[in-house]
Amino acid sequence: MLHRSPVLWIIVAVLGGCAHAIPQDPGQPDFSWELVRDQLPATSARALVVAYTAGRTRHVIEGGDNSLVRMPVYAFVLEHPTEGVVLVDTGYGRRTASNPDDYPGRQASKLLRLQMEPDAAVADRLSEIQRSISDVRHMVVTHLHSDHVGGVEDFPRAALWVHRDEWEAADEPGPLGTKPDLRPFGAHRHVKTVDFTGTAPYGPFEGHVDLFSDGSLVLLPTPGHTVGHVSVLVNLPGQSLLILGDCAWIDRHWQEGLPKGRLVRELLEADWGRNMKTLWRIRHWAGKHPELLVISGHEAMNLERLKAWPEAYE
Repeated sequence: MLHRSPVLWIIVAVLGGCAHAIPQDPGQPDFSWELVRDQLPATSARALVVAYTAGRTRHVIEGGDNSLVRMPVYAFVLEHPTEGVVLVDTGYGRRTASNPDDYPGRQASKLLRLQMEPDAAVADRLSEIQRSISDVRHMVVTHLHSDHVGGVEDFPRAALWVHRDEWEAADEPGPLGTKPDLRPFGAHRHVKTVDFTGTAPYGPFEGHVDLFSDGSLVLLPTPGHTVGHVSVLVNLPGQSLLILGDCAWIDRHWQEGLPKGRLVRELLEADWGRNMKTLWRIRHWAGKHPELLVISGHEAMNLERLKAWPEAYE
Protein backbone atom coordinates (compact mmCIF):
# COMPACT_ATOMS: atom_id res chain seq x y z
CA MET A 1 0.00 0.00 0.00
CA LEU A 2 1.34 3.42 -0.97
CA HIS A 3 2.22 5.76 1.86
CA ARG A 4 0.22 8.98 1.92
CA SER A 5 1.32 12.10 3.74
CA PRO A 6 -1.00 13.57 6.40
CA VAL A 7 -1.76 16.45 4.05
CA LEU A 8 -2.81 14.06 1.29
CA TRP A 9 -5.00 12.12 3.70
CA ILE A 10 -6.78 15.34 4.61
CA ILE A 11 -7.31 16.21 0.95
CA VAL A 12 -8.69 12.77 0.19
CA ALA A 13 -10.99 12.89 3.21
CA VAL A 14 -12.34 16.31 2.35
CA LEU A 15 -12.80 15.85 -1.35
CA GLY A 16 -14.10 12.34 -0.98
CA GLY A 17 -16.60 13.18 1.73
CA CYS A 18 -19.90 14.98 1.67
CA ALA A 19 -19.80 18.60 0.57
CA HIS A 20 -21.19 21.15 3.00
CA ALA A 21 -24.21 23.07 1.75
CA ILE A 22 -23.53 26.69 0.85
CA PRO A 23 -25.43 28.95 3.28
CA GLN A 24 -28.21 30.94 1.66
CA ASP A 25 -29.15 34.57 2.22
CA PRO A 26 -30.57 34.78 5.74
CA GLY A 27 -32.37 38.02 4.92
CA GLN A 28 -31.50 41.63 5.55
CA PRO A 29 -30.28 42.22 9.11
CA ASP A 30 -31.86 44.93 11.21
CA PHE A 31 -29.30 47.71 11.03
CA SER A 32 -28.92 51.39 10.33
CA TRP A 33 -25.95 53.50 9.30
CA GLU A 34 -25.77 57.25 9.37
CA LEU A 35 -22.67 59.36 8.88
CA VAL A 36 -22.25 63.12 9.25
CA ARG A 37 -19.62 63.68 6.60
CA ASP A 38 -19.04 67.38 7.19
CA GLN A 39 -17.69 66.48 10.65
CA LEU A 40 -15.10 64.02 9.35
CA PRO A 41 -11.41 64.98 9.19
CA ALA A 42 -10.00 65.81 5.77
CA THR A 43 -8.51 62.38 5.08
CA SER A 44 -7.52 61.08 1.64
CA ALA A 45 -7.11 57.52 0.33
CA ARG A 46 -5.17 56.02 -2.55
CA ALA A 47 -5.06 52.48 -3.94
CA LEU A 48 -1.79 51.00 -5.18
CA VAL A 49 -1.15 47.73 -7.00
CA VAL A 50 2.18 46.30 -5.85
CA ALA A 51 2.11 42.84 -7.45
CA TYR A 52 0.01 40.24 -9.25
CA THR A 53 -0.88 36.66 -8.52
CA ALA A 54 -3.06 34.25 -10.49
CA GLY A 55 -5.17 31.20 -9.81
CA ARG A 56 -7.57 28.78 -11.44
CA THR A 57 -11.09 30.14 -11.50
CA ARG A 58 -12.38 26.89 -9.99
CA HIS A 59 -10.28 27.60 -6.90
CA VAL A 60 -11.20 31.27 -6.75
CA ILE A 61 -14.98 30.79 -6.82
CA GLU A 62 -17.53 28.00 -6.54
CA GLY A 63 -18.56 26.80 -10.00
CA GLY A 64 -15.54 28.28 -11.75
CA ASP A 65 -13.77 26.67 -14.68
CA ASN A 66 -10.12 25.86 -15.30
CA SER A 67 -9.19 29.24 -16.75
CA LEU A 68 -6.63 31.46 -15.05
CA VAL A 69 -7.75 34.65 -13.33
CA ARG A 70 -5.21 37.40 -12.66
CA MET A 71 -5.43 38.82 -9.16
CA PRO A 72 -3.84 42.17 -8.24
CA VAL A 73 -2.24 42.62 -4.83
CA TYR A 74 -3.27 45.96 -3.34
CA ALA A 75 -2.09 48.31 -0.65
CA PHE A 76 -3.96 51.43 0.44
CA VAL A 77 -2.30 54.67 1.47
CA LEU A 78 -4.28 57.08 3.63
CA GLU A 79 -3.25 60.56 4.69
CA HIS A 80 -4.82 61.69 7.95
CA PRO A 81 -4.51 65.32 9.08
CA THR A 82 -3.24 64.45 12.57
CA GLU A 83 -2.19 60.77 12.39
CA GLY A 84 0.03 61.05 9.32
CA VAL A 85 0.26 58.34 6.67
CA VAL A 86 -1.68 55.16 7.37
CA LEU A 87 -1.32 51.96 5.35
CA VAL A 88 -4.19 49.50 5.09
CA ASP A 89 -2.41 46.28 4.18
CA THR A 90 1.05 46.62 2.70
CA GLY A 91 1.08 44.07 -0.10
CA TYR A 92 4.49 42.54 -0.71
CA GLY A 93 7.49 44.67 0.15
CA ARG A 94 11.04 45.30 -0.94
CA ARG A 95 12.21 41.84 0.13
CA THR A 96 9.81 40.20 -2.34
CA ALA A 97 10.58 42.68 -5.10
CA SER A 98 14.25 41.81 -4.70
CA ASN A 99 13.89 38.04 -4.34
CA PRO A 100 10.47 36.33 -4.14
CA ASP A 101 12.24 33.00 -3.57
CA ASP A 102 13.24 34.42 -0.19
CA TYR A 103 9.77 35.74 0.70
CA PRO A 104 7.18 34.34 0.41
CA GLY A 105 9.43 31.50 -0.80
CA ARG A 106 10.02 29.54 -4.00
CA GLN A 107 7.11 27.14 -3.60
CA ALA A 108 4.65 29.83 -2.57
CA SER A 109 5.74 32.16 -5.38
CA LYS A 110 5.30 29.38 -7.91
CA LEU A 111 1.93 28.34 -6.54
CA LEU A 112 0.70 31.94 -6.54
CA ARG A 113 2.26 32.70 -9.95
CA LEU A 114 3.63 35.80 -8.26
CA GLN A 115 4.83 38.71 -10.38
CA MET A 116 6.33 41.87 -8.91
CA GLU A 117 8.41 44.64 -10.46
CA PRO A 118 11.68 45.72 -8.75
CA ASP A 119 10.40 49.11 -7.52
CA ALA A 120 6.73 48.27 -6.97
CA ALA A 121 6.67 48.16 -3.14
CA VAL A 122 4.82 50.87 -1.25
CA ALA A 123 8.11 52.02 0.28
CA ASP A 124 9.39 52.81 -3.22
CA ARG A 125 6.22 54.54 -4.40
CA LEU A 126 5.61 57.00 -1.57
CA SER A 127 7.91 59.58 -3.15
CA GLU A 128 5.34 59.88 -5.95
CA ILE A 129 3.01 61.57 -3.46
CA GLN A 130 5.82 63.52 -1.76
CA ARG A 131 5.91 61.20 1.24
CA SER A 132 8.61 58.98 2.75
CA ILE A 133 8.91 55.88 4.91
CA SER A 134 9.25 58.02 8.03
CA ASP A 135 5.84 59.58 7.34
CA VAL A 136 4.08 56.23 7.83
CA ARG A 137 2.88 56.12 11.44
CA HIS A 138 0.30 53.32 11.30
CA MET A 139 -0.25 50.05 9.45
CA VAL A 140 -3.60 48.28 9.68
CA VAL A 141 -3.58 44.72 8.35
CA THR A 142 -6.73 42.80 7.51
CA HIS A 143 -4.98 39.50 8.28
CA LEU A 144 -1.53 37.93 8.35
CA HIS A 145 -1.21 36.30 4.93
CA SER A 146 1.98 37.18 3.07
CA ASP A 147 0.38 39.24 0.30
CA HIS A 148 -1.12 41.56 2.93
CA VAL A 149 1.83 41.93 5.33
CA GLY A 150 4.97 41.37 3.23
CA GLY A 151 5.82 45.07 3.27
CA VAL A 152 5.52 45.53 7.04
CA GLU A 153 9.28 45.31 7.55
CA ASP A 154 9.83 48.33 5.29
CA PHE A 155 8.24 50.58 7.95
CA PRO A 156 10.02 49.78 11.23
CA ARG A 157 8.78 52.84 13.12
CA ALA A 158 5.09 52.46 12.32
CA ALA A 159 2.58 50.93 14.72
CA LEU A 160 1.02 47.72 13.46
CA TRP A 161 -2.68 47.18 14.15
CA VAL A 162 -4.03 43.63 13.98
CA HIS A 163 -6.96 41.70 15.48
CA ARG A 164 -5.97 40.14 18.79
CA ASP A 165 -7.29 36.72 17.72
CA GLU A 166 -5.28 36.90 14.50
CA TRP A 167 -2.07 37.74 16.32
CA GLU A 168 -2.53 35.08 18.99
CA ALA A 169 -3.28 32.44 16.35
CA ALA A 170 -0.07 33.24 14.49
CA ASP A 171 1.83 30.96 16.88
CA GLU A 172 -0.59 28.08 16.42
CA PRO A 173 -0.70 25.53 13.59
CA GLY A 174 -3.07 26.68 10.87
CA PRO A 175 -4.90 24.74 8.15
CA LEU A 176 -2.75 21.86 6.83
CA GLY A 177 -0.24 22.56 9.60
CA THR A 178 0.76 25.93 8.17
CA LYS A 179 1.05 29.25 9.94
CA PRO A 180 1.84 32.80 8.86
CA ASP A 181 5.44 33.58 7.97
CA LEU A 182 6.18 36.50 10.28
CA ARG A 183 9.68 37.27 9.03
CA PRO A 184 8.59 40.71 7.73
CA PHE A 185 7.69 41.75 11.27
CA GLY A 186 11.24 41.51 12.58
CA ALA A 187 12.38 42.23 16.11
CA HIS A 188 11.41 45.91 15.88
CA ARG A 189 7.65 45.42 15.45
CA HIS A 190 5.29 47.69 17.37
CA VAL A 191 2.17 45.53 17.48
CA LYS A 192 -1.10 46.92 18.78
CA THR A 193 -3.94 44.43 18.94
CA VAL A 194 -7.61 45.34 18.62
CA ASP A 195 -10.44 43.58 20.41
CA PHE A 196 -14.10 43.89 19.43
CA THR A 197 -15.42 42.44 22.70
CA GLY A 198 -18.07 44.71 24.15
CA THR A 199 -17.98 47.21 21.28
CA ALA A 200 -21.15 48.57 19.72
CA PRO A 201 -22.57 47.33 16.40
CA TYR A 202 -21.73 49.27 13.28
CA GLY A 203 -23.94 48.93 10.22
CA PRO A 204 -24.64 45.18 9.87
CA PHE A 205 -21.59 44.18 11.91
CA GLU A 206 -21.65 43.05 15.52
CA GLY A 207 -18.88 45.37 16.70
CA HIS A 208 -16.35 47.96 15.60
CA VAL A 209 -13.24 49.89 16.61
CA ASP A 210 -13.03 53.56 15.63
CA LEU A 211 -9.24 53.66 15.47
CA PHE A 212 -8.71 57.41 15.76
CA SER A 213 -12.04 58.19 17.52
CA ASP A 214 -13.08 60.55 14.74
CA GLY A 215 -15.02 58.25 12.38
CA SER A 216 -12.38 58.28 9.65
CA LEU A 217 -11.02 54.73 10.05
CA VAL A 218 -13.31 52.03 11.40
CA LEU A 219 -12.21 48.41 11.87
CA LEU A 220 -14.93 45.78 11.44
CA PRO A 221 -14.82 42.12 12.52
CA THR A 222 -15.09 39.85 9.48
CA PRO A 223 -13.69 36.48 10.67
CA GLY A 224 -13.84 33.35 8.56
CA HIS A 225 -11.09 33.57 5.99
CA THR A 226 -8.77 33.64 9.02
CA VAL A 227 -9.69 33.55 12.69
CA GLY A 228 -9.10 37.27 13.20
CA HIS A 229 -9.78 38.78 9.81
CA VAL A 230 -10.94 42.40 9.79
CA SER A 231 -12.25 44.70 7.11
CA VAL A 232 -11.57 48.42 7.11
CA LEU A 233 -14.07 51.20 6.48
CA VAL A 234 -12.48 54.48 5.40
CA ASN A 235 -14.91 57.37 5.82
CA LEU A 236 -13.92 60.42 3.80
CA PRO A 237 -15.76 63.73 3.51
CA GLY A 238 -16.85 62.76 -0.01
CA GLN A 239 -17.18 58.96 0.07
CA SER A 240 -16.72 55.77 2.08
CA LEU A 241 -14.45 52.90 1.02
CA LEU A 242 -14.99 49.44 2.48
CA ILE A 243 -11.72 47.52 2.11
CA LEU A 244 -12.65 43.85 2.42
CA GLY A 245 -9.27 42.19 2.57
CA ASP A 246 -9.76 38.53 1.73
CA CYS A 247 -13.24 37.88 3.05
CA ALA A 248 -14.00 38.42 -0.66
CA TRP A 249 -11.27 37.94 -3.23
CA ILE A 250 -13.50 39.07 -6.08
CA ASP A 251 -16.78 40.99 -6.33
CA ARG A 252 -18.83 37.92 -7.21
CA HIS A 253 -18.21 36.53 -3.74
CA TRP A 254 -20.31 39.20 -2.05
CA GLN A 255 -22.49 40.24 -4.97
CA GLU A 256 -23.75 36.71 -5.67
CA GLY A 257 -23.18 35.08 -2.30
CA LEU A 258 -20.73 32.53 -3.68
CA PRO A 259 -17.80 31.15 -1.67
CA LYS A 260 -14.31 30.42 -2.86
CA GLY A 261 -13.72 27.13 -4.63
CA ARG A 262 -14.19 23.97 -2.58
CA LEU A 263 -10.51 23.10 -2.29
CA VAL A 264 -9.66 26.57 -0.96
CA ARG A 265 -12.55 26.97 1.41
CA GLU A 266 -12.32 23.48 2.89
CA LEU A 267 -8.56 23.33 3.32
CA LEU A 268 -7.30 26.89 3.62
CA GLU A 269 -10.03 28.94 5.30
CA ALA A 270 -10.53 28.98 9.05
CA ASP A 271 -14.35 28.94 8.89
CA TRP A 272 -15.78 29.49 5.44
CA GLY A 273 -19.37 29.18 6.66
CA ARG A 274 -18.80 32.10 9.00
CA ASN A 275 -17.23 34.02 6.15
CA MET A 276 -20.40 33.48 4.09
CA LYS A 277 -22.44 35.27 6.74
CA THR A 278 -20.11 38.24 6.35
CA LEU A 279 -20.61 38.24 2.57
CA TRP A 280 -24.38 38.44 2.94
CA ARG A 281 -24.05 41.33 5.38
CA ILE A 282 -21.82 43.21 2.94
CA ARG A 283 -24.26 42.60 0.11
CA HIS A 284 -27.17 44.05 2.06
CA TRP A 285 -25.14 47.01 3.29
CA ALA A 286 -23.91 47.89 -0.21
CA GLY A 287 -27.43 47.52 -1.60
CA LYS A 288 -28.80 49.92 0.97
CA HIS A 289 -25.98 52.46 0.60
CA PRO A 290 -24.81 53.01 -2.99
CA GLU A 291 -22.36 55.66 -1.74
CA LEU A 292 -20.36 52.81 -0.20
CA LEU A 293 -17.52 51.72 -2.49
CA VAL A 294 -16.84 48.05 -1.73
CA ILE A 295 -13.30 46.94 -2.62
CA SER A 296 -12.76 43.19 -2.86
CA GLY A 297 -9.28 42.00 -1.98
CA HIS A 298 -8.05 40.86 -5.39
CA GLU A 299 -10.71 41.94 -7.87
CA ALA A 300 -9.17 42.57 -11.30
CA MET A 301 -11.94 45.02 -12.24
CA ASN A 302 -10.65 47.31 -9.50
CA LEU A 303 -7.92 48.24 -11.95
CA GLU A 304 -10.56 49.93 -14.09
CA ARG A 305 -12.98 51.02 -11.39
CA LEU A 306 -10.66 52.54 -8.78
CA LYS A 307 -8.85 55.81 -9.27
CA ALA A 308 -5.40 55.17 -10.70
CA TRP A 309 -2.43 55.84 -8.44
CA PRO A 310 -1.57 58.52 -7.37
CA GLU A 311 -5.07 60.04 -7.79
CA ALA A 312 -6.80 60.25 -4.41
CA TYR A 313 -10.24 59.82 -2.95
CA GLU A 314 -11.09 62.70 -0.63
